[in-house]
Amino acid sequence: MSTRERTGKAKKVTMKDVASRAGVSIMTVSRVLNNDKVSESTHDRVMEAVDALNYRLNVSARSLSGSQSYLLGFFYDNSLGSYISQYLIGVLQRCNELGYHLVLESCTYGADNVEETVSELTSRYMLDGVILPPPLCEFLPLLDALEDANVRYVRVGPGLELDRSAFVSIDDYQATYEMTEHLIDAGHKNIGFIKGDCHQGVAATRYRGFCDALASHGLAINEALVTEGDFNFAGGMTACEEILDSGEPVSAIFASNDDMASAVIATVHRRGLRVPEDIAVAGFDDTAIARSIWPQLTTVKQPIDQMSTDSVDLLIEAIRADSLLGIKLNKRDILPHSIVVRSSTVGE
Repeated sequence: MSTRERTGKAKKVTMKDVASRAGVSIMTVSRVLNNDKVSESTHDRVMEAVDALNYRLNVSARSLSGSQSYLLGFFYDNSLGSYISQYLIGVLQRCNELGYHLVLESCTYGADNVEETVSELTSRYMLDGVILPPPLCEFLPLLDALEDANVRYVRVGPGLELDRSAFVSIDDYQATYEMTEHLIDAGHKNIGFIKGDCHQGVAATRYRGFCDALASHGLAINEALVTEGDFNFAGGMTACEEILDSGEPVSAIFASNDDMASAVIATVHRRGLRVPEDIAVAGFDDTAIARSIWPQLTTVKQPIDQMSTDSVDLLIEAIRADSLLGIKLNKRDILPHSIVVRSSTVGE
């Protein structure tokens, strides 16, 4: 029984169907439909497939006059759960204030179909621009695909190719340096460090801040106390286990985001140890979990609400500069951070 017979509706024809019939890529179909330059034979083959399948762009698709749509995209990867959730709330609020609508698109870091994702999305919506939070802000194939589709974007907290686009961030190096100094000033010399995903430039930046702070105080890095946790809770638990099982003395663990730091606290408690009396714990971000876990987490505070607002503002500014003046703005918005000291490093 066909889809039409079962549901009473014809199966929706997608750009993928057109590409398959024409024997070309989805990106090529997108270029034809957006009047980008392709060979005459390719153009004719794609349009024949469009006619044969009766394919039609969505009414809000990248369209006819090139006028502003007031639609912004937000691409996200769920690996940074608490950070992304908090950031998204701020973006939604700012978009509402400015009369923009937000299109959410899940995209896995490292996915091999990113060109198809971008092509399908840009054919369905006339996006004025896209916001890319971590880790997608450093997913270079995604940046390539957006540029190929002529979609403006702003990144949040990138650590790679900083001249490539506008972005909003804090000084991750300095923030990590200062948090490490907080632990040193509290008397800790054997400090463990849990790095983030090694594929992300910001992970390397934070680790460099940790190493330089130790060196400035004459302390050597104990490699047995340094491991990687992938910026998520499960990775933080595994990394903490590795540090505790190393047999090396450790009095404090600095995890380079709050999800991993909360996993450290849970793991230390499960081992029958106390926080901070036996092991002090510090994190990075100041997401909601930092205040809801017990003991509350000492952490680097990123101004996430301000960063989310500024990323929308930067994107809209870039959109207007491009459409009205034909120039590409790559502004950098480096916001202040702070060290929030709570009971995970200072006993009550």
